[in-house]
Amino acid sequence: MNTDGLVYKIMLGIFLVIGFGFAFMWPQWQKKADIRYAQQAAQTGKALSASEQAFFEKNGFYTADFTQLDMELPCPVSVQNGQTVLHCPHYDFTLEDANVIRVSNTKYPKWFTVSLETGEITCNHEDGSLVGAAICSKMDL
Repeated sequence: MNTDGLVYKIMLGIFLVIGFGFAFMWPQWQKKADIRYAQQAAQTGKALSASEQAFFEKNGFYTADFTQLDMELPCPVSVQNGQTVLHCPHYDFTLEDANVIRVSNTKYPKWFTVSLETGEITCNHEDGSLVGAAICSKMDL
């Protein structure tokens, strides 16, 4: 029996199987992770909306400064172009139009809008954004 190179052939076969398995599974895992991050962002947006509504009932106006809200913020806050931004790992939160929180994805052209008056969340994406369309279709809003 000729065993020259048999170990190398077996090792090559194992590496090919593992490589193809990883190549096919990584995009599926990434999709699931993106949907999970979007669901977490939607929950954070709802919590911000509820805190903004409580702030409005107490003071008569909504605040663009999330640090004034009576809640523990999950991410750091900074000011960009005179606007307060809550920077989370995958999404940025800003107050837009005085009664809407915009939740922008930092990686894809996709965003949520959260109405402060009703707490309703709307998922949006740019035309032609397949990732944005896929994430929005999988969201339970």
